[in-house]
Amino acid sequence: MAEFRTIEVDFDVHKRIELARRNFSETPNEVLRRLLRIDISETVASECAAMTTRPWSGKGVVLPHDTQIRMDYNGRTHEGEIFDGSWLVEGKRFSSPSAAAGSVARTKNGNRTNLDGWKYWSVQLPGEPNWRKLSEMRKSDQSKSATVTSDEGASFEVNLPNTSAADLPTESQVKGALEALLRKTQRSLTPSEAYKALADEFGLNAEQRNRVMPNEKRCHWENRVRFARRKLVDAGIMAGAPRGRWGLAKL
Repeated sequence: MAEFRTIEVDFDVHKRIELARRNFSETPNEVLRRLLRIDISETVASECAAMTTRPWSGKGVVLPHDTQIRMDYNGRTHEGEIFDGSWLVEGKRFSSPSAAAGSVARTKNGNRTNLDGWKYWSVQLPGEPNWRKLSEMRKSDQSKSATVTSDEGASFEVNLPNTSAADLPTESQVKGALEALLRKTQRSLTPSEAYKALADEFGLNAEQRNRVMPNEKRCHWENRVRFARRKLVDAGIMAGAPRGRWGLAKL
């Protein structure tokens, strides 16, 4: 028979426990045992954590679970973390940096204000000692100018991206964004839906979406997404069937 003892926790700790509950039947003690990984080995715990905690992604940026976040505004520092796909700041969950910033920031008169969170938040990725500006993590425009002549004979300037594979999101970034997309939509997607949704997420232009791989006829972007999907299937996060439908594995 388990031995229980009474401990005191402050309100912020209590809110974190409540947010971490998987269902209403899970007791605070069970939540803490799961979060503290008391009942499972360290190896199994790390595998389970990778499968049950979601990253957050937006505008081509992927922030893993447990990324630390902070914002300085009007003389105050607001701190939080990326928790299971959400921005957890001062005990509340938000879906975007701007939503989080607008909720906690106050003017000198104590009023709420609308802020572009991308300009104010800094992040510290898990395992990294340094803080980085969120705005600096957004994909920079690696474009060059070219002259195009229309069918009517008119010439005009357009921007073309760097045509190397380096200007596409990395496989790791795509993998995190694909997992986050499936958890957000809560349904399976066709490959075409996934290609388009992720391309929109990363802000890819038409050339990047349709670029053909050197010496091949395959689309480079779609090939990269398929490889990321295969990694998620191998990890047990995505289901391998049915064919033509991409969805999360049922744990």
